[in-house]
Amino acid sequence: MVVSLHNDHVSQNLQQRADPSRGAPPPGARGRPAPPRRPPVSPATYWRRRLVVLGLGAALLTGLSWAVNGLLTASSTAGPVTAAGGAPAASRARHGPARAHSTAKRAAPAASPAPHHTAAPARHRAARQAPVPANAPACGLGGVTLSVSSPQYWYQPGKTPRFTVHAASDGQPCRFNMGAKFVSVVVSTGGRRVWSSADCVSGAGSHVVVLGRGTPAALHVSWDRRTSAPGCDGAGTLVRPGEYHVIAAAGAQHSRSVNIVLGAKGVSGP
Repeated sequence: MVVSLHNDHVSQNLQQRADPSRGAPPPGARGRPAPPRRPPVSPATYWRRRLVVLGLGAALLTGLSWAVNGLLTASSTAGPVTAAGGAPAASRARHGPARAHSTAKRAAPAASPAPHHTAAPARHRAARQAPVPANAPACGLGGVTLSVSSPQYWYQPGKTPRFTVHAASDGQPCRFNMGAKFVSVVVSTGGRRVWSSADCVSGAGSHVVVLGRGTPAALHVSWDRRTSAPGCDGAGTLVRPGEYHVIAAAGAQHSRSVNIVLGAKGVSGP
């Protein structure tokens, strides 16, 4: 019996060798695939990878050190800045005037100098006007309106009366002489002429301007409270306290009269 089993096994082996498909697994059965083999790494690639890893680590450490240094620097400088900016109000108020004074001293040289004005005569000062056009005609008789005014009505003893004369054209622009010898302020009392601003004018006393509607010319005059005569004959005498009448005159043209009062010592004003 042992011999027959051995013979059967031998016959099966011979048939399998003759027909290999008989011992093969069925078509639907799949075996586990063998894992792929990795190619060997060369030494150059190995050291290149190590260098890349070391470079990334060094860059990361450098960035962290910069960040820490920046935080430490900001924290060390925050104290002085806060102390300077948060000074008490009393300290700022104490040092404020000194700083403003020093700033004004530094800015003073840079400022433009004040314009130099020529000293006007003691009694007369004509206002500046535009240059006289060559085609402007002379103002005709009765074509100019004069007016005189005083900044106050009552003058205490020792106060100098002051007057302003305005001249305006009644029509087209025209030339008019506002010089102190051509336009004057006349003071009178009781029908008697006391003083005129044209009596003691030195020089030419001429100042030609162009008058127009809405652009009057002005002449400023002051009175020393003394009498005068044509040609400035004599030094004049001080007038007495009382009421005086004032007009502006230019040849035959006159303005309306205004009154002023020269007060006496010990007498209060109105």
